[in-house]
Amino acid sequence: MNTIDPDLFAKLMSLPDGDRTDLLEFLGATPVGQEQLNTLIGEIENSISDKRKARVAALN
Repeated sequence: MNTIDPDLFAKLMSLPDGDRTDLLEFLGATPVGQEQLNTLIGEIENSISDKRKARVAALN
């Protein structure tokens, strides 16, 4: 069994429920290195940020 770096685990656990669940399921089925995991988390965080910006822009 592979372990996850504690900092990456904290970032993963701070994701919204649905994204976190999807990523945990993916990790359970696919071998992923620490760098790849960090990249995946960053991409999810960027996607969330982009969606928030789009919602705010739509309100203005």
